[in-house]
Amino acid sequence: MNRASRLILALGLICVATAAGAVEIQAKNPWVRSAAEGQATTPAYVDILSDTALKLVAATSPWATKIELRTIDTGAGRSGERTVAAFEVPAGTALRLAPGGSYLALIEVTRAFGNGDFVPLTLLFEDAAKTPHTLAVKAQARGLLLPQRAAPKSD
Repeated sequence: MNRASRLILALGLICVATAAGAVEIQAKNPWVRSAAEGQATTPAYVDILSDTALKLVAATSPWATKIELRTIDTGAGRSGERTVAAFEVPAGTALRLAPGGSYLALIEVTRAFGNGDFVPLTLLFEDAAKTPHTLAVKAQARGLLLPQRAAPKSD
């Protein structure tokens, strides 16, 4: 089963989830670095708070082909980053995705966006029973980089 099929299945399961098991999830301060036309990747950040212990297992956006969960690896005296399968979201404690730490990497950005634009993201979570939960987020684009707009042609 490919990634797209798994995502469609997960979204289908979310649609049939009952309200009785509702989990309160909050996204605070969501933002993404601006992306110029043709830019391959850009990071997104957010603070996530839940009343129930969860795992952030995936994220999607119509403005990127895929989103990877990435963390900074400082083990063994070296620094680098790696993709992880999930981030733990402890109950009652914020998970901070921020510059210099863990973040969401928008891969194969499909459109340019600049300061002030709002990028739609969907965060996918699982609880201990593997019940899926989603949270729609609009992350504001910030940063020094603005998309390169085509200059008007003069005749």
